[in-house]
Amino acid sequence: MPRMFEILKTRSESNDKNGQKEKPLLVNSLDKTENNKNHKITPLSFPREILKTTIPTDAGRKDKKQEEHSLMSEKLLSALKKYGADDHKKSKETYDSTVETINGLLMKIRLREDLSTYMDKLYELLDNIFNQLVLGNSLLDNIYERKKEKYYLPYHIVNVLILSTVLGLNMGFNKSRLSHLGLASIFCDLGMDALREIANQPRALNKEEHDLIKTHVFKSLEIIKKIGVVNDIVKETIELHHERVSGNGYPCGVKSDKINPYAKILGLVDTYEALTNTRPYREVTNTHNVVKFIIDSLKNDFDTEVMKMFINKMSVYPVGSIVKLDTEELARVIGVQPGFPLRPVIMIIRDSNGEPVKKRVVIDLSKQDFPLIKNSI
Repeated sequence: MPRMFEILKTRSESNDKNGQKEKPLLVNSLDKTENNKNHKITPLSFPREILKTTIPTDAGRKDKKQEEHSLMSEKLLSALKKYGADDHKKSKETYDSTVETINGLLMKIRLREDLSTYMDKLYELLDNIFNQLVLGNSLLDNIYERKKEKYYLPYHIVNVLILSTVLGLNMGFNKSRLSHLGLASIFCDLGMDALREIANQPRALNKEEHDLIKTHVFKSLEIIKKIGVVNDIVKETIELHHERVSGNGYPCGVKSDKINPYAKILGLVDTYEALTNTRPYREVTNTHNVVKFIIDSLKNDFDTEVMKMFINKMSVYPVGSIVKLDTEELARVIGVQPGFPLRPVIMIIRDSNGEPVKKRVVIDLSKQDFPLIKNSI
């Protein structure tokens, strides 16, 4: 098995031989959570379809059945489908509307206006993202569109919000936790706007400039601390989102047990988004190569379970990426089957002669051995 896929291995083989089920691996609990309760994120072993979270039963009532907060119920999905379908047009409208809202937020910050009046708009934004993602994956297509001539920060914030919400949904986060994760996603990099002249340099930054860029964490905290209604866990997540489980992060260099799960999610998706989208000082990196780089070179920096979840959901070939098949055809990845990170759902876009195809051909590679993906474009 190639080295980059060692992280995908499970420990179930030896247990299965003995007829025993493997105990689920744990992601660190939220020690400083809402209402000071000791909530634990207890995902099932990779590669299961949905990682679920439960809340503890009331004290003294051990017989009370635990309430499951899985958001992907048929009832919820049916209700959401009444208000729209998961198609490219609708997801594009949701994406563009979200970018417009973030641009409005940045303008308010520059003008030093009261942000508390804008919070309702942000909560509405979170609802729209949630509803669209429960319907399907088409929203993910938008995060890979090239926006070279545009200011990158609003798009970066929206992309990180979408990716972190995808992970939160698959970890079984309830609406409250998704809200906290979403707000942290929005606010964690707002401080970069004050440093945009440095960030927009068309060259690699020197050490002094890098050190200034790191101050965006504190600038983001200054922004959100002016809004009294934001939960402390959101502020903590903003402070920790550049920390790494290896201790190589900043601003404090804390290690795994000091980093809450929200920040572990944001740390990974923030890095992934930055590498898969163009910046003023470098061109975009192929999504497949970014996943490979994270698994090979950065695996000690990120929480193992979060990485497994991310790869399980996003695939080694993420939704929206272009792949070349061993038939010499080109295809776009349009879906991912949980547990099959190397065998996504694809749609043929060019034939073996390089000509655009006229008929829509969709292939679920997880259900057949042919064709094979040759490489990613």
